[in-house]
Amino acid sequence: MKNSDRCHIGLLFVTITETLTTQQLNYFKALIAGEKAISSTEVMHRYQISSTTSIFRSKSVLIKNDNWIIKPVKSRFRTRFYAYWLKTEYFAK
Repeated sequence: MKNSDRCHIGLLFVTITETLTTQQLNYFKALIAGEKAISSTEVMHRYQISSTTSIFRSKSVLIKNDNWIIKPVKSRFRTRFYAYWLKTEYFAK
């Protein structure tokens, strides 16, 4: 991948990420960290997720906006590159 392609992809991801709420970003952060029981009190506290309702809303909006895909057993990002970018660039700050 050329540097110019990486730059364009980075700008696209910044644009997508800027449209997300803090709760949606916190939900993504927990998922990227590999948390399995996101609705547990401990995980919600660790990632500053306000409530299970917030998790449900975040998940619904992210699916609707096509940032996320849900499989019957496993949730994952539609674009692994976006998950990687969030982990290494956005959340690494």
